[in-house]
Amino acid sequence: MTSDTTTMRHIADEFVAAWNDADADRLEQLFHPDFRWHIAVTDHDDPNMRSLQSELLDGMNLPWQQSIYDKAETLEVFRGIFAATDQFQLELKSVIADGDRAAIEAVGDAINPLNGRRYQNLYCYVFERRDDQLVLFREYQDTLHLFDVWVAE
Repeated sequence: MTSDTTTMRHIADEFVAAWNDADADRLEQLFHPDFRWHIAVTDHDDPNMRSLQSELLDGMNLPWQQSIYDKAETLEVFRGIFAATDQFQLELKSVIADGDRAAIEAVGDAINPLNGRRYQNLYCYVFERRDDQLVLFREYQDTLHLFDVWVAE
């Protein structure tokens, strides 16, 4: 068994490699049975989305319906992303690990094939592991940029 820091770096590397290969089967193996993906737009453990408040965004179709997804739901979303664009790549910038937790900085790069817009989002991921698998993937990102590239007309 390697050190915790090395193991968390290995999990981060495996996640990015599987993502870049659009390999949902590898991700499924990496994810613990109790895996949760938390899109960090709500407080910890709060699955309810905050409602939009501006008239400008009233009625807009956001790309998510909830903020916390289980393993099966996450894999379904990821497979949809992989099918929507074959160019979505992650570049791992840094990993800071402490025991069973790590903070990962990454840049996502894709082209929306429906409108030609370039997506270059900055991410911070908080990973937790259990039994040498990823059990929590908490994702922070620029949601306005996501909206601009993937949702807005």
